[in-house]
Order: sequence, then C-alpha cells, then structure tokens
Amino acid sequence: MARVSAEGRISEHEASWERARSRIGFFAGPLLFLLVLLLPTPEAFLREAEAQAAASPAGLEIASLAFGMKVTLALLLLMVTWWVTEAVPLPVTALLPGIFLPLFQVIGVQEGQPVELNSRAVLAHYAHPVIFLFLSGFLIAGAMQKWGLDRRIALWILTRGNIAASPGKVLLSLMGASAFISMWVSNTATTAMMLPIGLGILSRVSDTRASPNYARALLLGIAYAASIGGVGTIIGTPPNGIAVSILRQQNVARLDFLEWMTFGLPFVLLAVPLAWVVLRVTFPFDVTFDAGVRALLREERAALGPLGRGEKLTLVGFLLAVVLWTTNPFWSFLPGLGRRLAWFDEHLVALSVAILLFLLPVDWKRRQFVLRWEDSRYVDWGTLLLFGGGLALSDAMFKTGLARVLASAFVALFGKPNPLLLVFMVVIFMELLTEVTSNTAVTAMMVPILISMASGLGADAASLVLPATIAASMAFMLPVATPPNALVYATRRVTIADMLRAGVFLDLVAWLYIVAFFYGYVASVLGLVRF
Repeated sequence: MARVSAEGRISEHEASWERARSRIGFFAGPLLFLLVLLLPTPEAFLREAEAQAAASPAGLEIASLAFGMKVTLALLLLMVTWWVTEAVPLPVTALLPGIFLPLFQVIGVQEGQPVELNSRAVLAHYAHPVIFLFLSGFLIAGAMQKWGLDRRIALWILTRGNIAASPGKVLLSLMGASAFISMWVSNTATTAMMLPIGLGILSRVSDTRASPNYARALLLGIAYAASIGGVGTIIGTPPNGIAVSILRQQNVARLDFLEWMTFGLPFVLLAVPLAWVVLRVTFPFDVTFDAGVRALLREERAALGPLGRGEKLTLVGFLLAVVLWTTNPFWSFLPGLGRRLAWFDEHLVALSVAILLFLLPVDWKRRQFVLRWEDSRYVDWGTLLLFGGGLALSDAMFKTGLARVLASAFVALFGKPNPLLLVFMVVIFMELLTEVTSNTAVTAMMVPILISMASGLGADAASLVLPATIAASMAFMLPVATPPNALVYATRRVTIADMLRAGVFLDLVAWLYIVAFFYGYVASVLGLVRF
C-alpha cells in the first residue's frame, strides 16, 4: 500500500479518513498486543506446545513454548494493524521483532532443540543475504537512473518502426517498456520515469471527446505495467525476495534467479497484453496521432545524445549481472570450476557488480565514478528493513509453532478443499488484502501460514506460496494500493472511479490468469509446483 500525499493529491474527505484510520490503528495495535498477552493461553497453543515437547528429547517446558506462541501472535497482530493502518512508518513497524522477541525471551524449537530468539538470532534476519541482493539491485538500478539509461531504453522501444503512428501501439509499447524496466528498477522509480514521457505524448494528442479515455488508459497502463513487470525477476519487487527466502529457509524450494525467470518472464509477457486489452475495453478511445507525437519521441531520444561513458559502464555492469545471474545454475557443469564457484550465488553476483560500479571511472582526472556514496539515496532503505522484519516475524512463527496453529485453525474452519480451489481462494484473498496493505508486509505475514497450511493439507507448499506472491503485486483498484497507482492518481488525469472501473476488471482477470498460468504452465510444463 502507498500513502498518497494530501497536498493537492487527495480530497480533504479522503485525507480526513486517512488520519482517522491512522489514529485508530495507533491505539488498536498495542491494545490487541496487550489483550492477547493478558487473556488465558488458548488450548490450541497448549496442544501444539505439548506436541513439540513430546517430539523433543531436550525436555522442553510446555508453558514456555505456549507463552512464546502468545507473544508471537501478539506481535503479529500489532504489526499487521500498524502495517494496514500505517499508524507509524512501515519500516519502523518492521523493527519491532528486534525488540519484543528478545525482550520476552521467546523460546522456539528447531530440529527438536530449544532455540532462544535473542537479539543475536533475531537481528541476524536484518542482514539476510536477500537484503544484500536487493541492496545491490537498488544500487545497480540507481546507476541506470543516474545516467539516464532507463529513459534511453524506454525511448528506444517507443521509437522502433512505426509504433508512434498508432495510439494503441504506443499504449502497448509504453506498457512493455514500463514492465521491462521494472523487472530491474523499482516499480515506483519506473513509473516516475515513464510518466513524463506519457504526459508529453498526451500533450500532442488531438483534442477530441475520446482524449480523456486515452489519457486514462495511457497513465493507468504505465502504473499497471510497472506492477506487473516486477513479477519478472526475483529483484523486481520485494515480495518475490521474501517468498524465495522463506521457501529456502524452510527447505521447501530453492529457486534461483533463472528458475524464477522461467515462469516470471512468461507471466509478464502474457499479462501486459491482457492488461492492455482490459484498458482498451474499459476506456475505448478513437484518437489520431499526427506527426507531432512521432516528432516528440524522436526529439526526446535525440536530446539524450550518444551513449555517454557513464551509460556505457552502467550498461556493462547491468549486462554482466544479468549474464551471471542467468548462467549461475550451469557453472556446476564446468570441469574443475563448478565446486569452486558454487559459493558465488546471485547475492554475491549482485554485490560484486554493485561494488564494481563504485570502482569504474567515468572521469579519472575528476575522480568521478559510475556510483558515488551519495548515490545511496537510490537505495530504498525502508524496504530493506521491511525485509528484515518480515523474515524475523516469519522465523518466529515457524519456530514457536504459531504458523502451524493458524494453519490448523484454517483447516478446522474450511476443511480440506481441493488444491486448485484453495489456490483460487488464496489468490483472491492476497489480491484484496494487498489493495489496502503493503505487499511486502502481506507476503511476509502470509507465506509462513501458507507453508504450514500446505503441510497440514498434504499439499505442495510452493503451489500456494508462488501464486500468492504474484497476486500480492496485482493491486490495481485504489491509489493507496501501490506507489505507481498513487503517482498516476497524483497527475489529476485519473480519478478513483476510473481506477476502480479498470482495477476491478483487471483484478478479476489477474485472478483467473494466475491460477490458469500456474496450473497450465508452471505445474504442467515446468514442474516447479504440484497440484
């Protein structure tokens, strides 16, 4: 979820609602926390603690294990409440596990042995390898933004052939460019970079009755494509990294960069045209482009001039990272080198390339390099803290047994539905939840529960987690759902009603598409999940 500034962007009524929601959440979160701690321990917690103690030769105390579950549940409710209402900044909420788990001396179980969730154990999650993967990804993407490589790529796509002669082709090309760039650059930065191009095109569109519809389709297309494109790679959007990390942590699946792309990239390639069709149906337009639009795009591309040294070096670094990420799984076949290179995984590839960009000189005499430390402003430090908090919370849910208790409660309420029906339910639930909550927070909260639920149902955990993770990025209905939506809404060319019209339609299409895609391709062709 993205907060939309009230300064000229949302109405006073909407701003008042935002403030009220924040105030309610500020007090409701701690109240729920205290309520859980003060109420008697649920029978389900005691049964789970007894089962853990019976399975362990270490003589675990049932009361301590049950108390650990209570604290973790209280913390979960506090964090979810503050994340949903944004009562405090999301990254600040993500720091709470680092305080409360050690403070209450929570005890968990790992491989039958007691594990104390002390500060060393909990804070280690804030330095998880996936955090360094995204830190490095932010720096590489920052270099692309700094030197304008992302804008050059977008304009190169838009000036291919006779694309600029057709409004429909321009819309599809803008969406394609947004999706491709957001596979590597944050969705927010991609949208912020593409919007001026889109607004420039709209300024040259003939003033007809259909023009407002084209503006709605074009601007929403940029935002929606940026969200869709993030699904394409592990570093495309934080939920991907969260899901992959927890799946590895629990020994469910070990997806590498290339394996993710084997389904992430095809998903994007099909989803963007689907979104394009939805926008054309929702906002039919009949505009004509004169030579002005083509001239505008050519002028903007010409204004960039030839590739500068900074762009060239950034491009080299970017391509090097992509090549190493995608060829990493094949290094084990290199005679004599496979075992030596086994440690050089995608996290270290990203870190190595990011450091290299600090060492490559653009102008040696002036000591100007591709990246300087000042460019760390491109790093979304808050998202990195969200990673750490999400991983710490999910680890506590697994080790205390809370995730199993919550999964058992679901089974008790709904029985054991058909695996395909369960995926349908999970996907629509994630889509709706992420409309009002940070998709990173939702993923961190739900993945442990889904893994435990799958275990209780005898289902394949990846078949629930991966569709749910992609669904977390499919938030199209509200300005507060994602930063790209908020940026488009801030242009004043799109209303909430417009976003709801297209968003509800696209959410339904995405719901059906995700399930069909995983059943028909990821399971049947790739064999990465089982239904």
